Amino acid sequence: MSYRTSRNKPRALAALGALAAVLTCGVTVSPAASAAAIHPTCDRTKAVSITSGHYVTVPAYGTSKNLTCKLVLDQDKSNPAVKALQRSLKSCEGYVWLDVDGFYGPQTFLAVDALQGSYGLSRDGIYGPNTRDSMKHYSPTLGCARL
Repeated sequence: MSYRTSRNKPRALAALGALAAVLTCGVTVSPAASAAAIHPTCDRTKAVSITSGHYVTVPAYGTSKNLTCKLVLDQDKSNPAVKALQRSLKSCEGYVWLDVDGFYGPQTFLAVDALQGSYGLSRDGIYGPNTRDSMKHYSPTLGCARL
């Protein structure tokens, strides 16, 4: 073993240990923090017109119902915006195993992460504007449609 290899071994082991701790504990790391600084958390839904008389329901933010918002791992409270996202993931994107419960838990996080990968987006498990614009959303009259 060379001097360089033996010197870097403790660093590599420490990095692997930190990664294991994050994965084991389900702790959200910097992508959520950076997304939080850019977009507020979605807390409502908005019906967005697709064609005359047809609309899709998407997560939105606040009283203005701004569509530029995000959803991240949060298992503490049920959120109608998360419920709308879960309904779209389950009904329109094929994640039939996903519970529509309004909690952005590990199932929802993994579904969003997989969806992002299938659309060639950066995989961070966060529902944000790029994910919103790429995916299909549930419509009670059309079934599923894109914005």
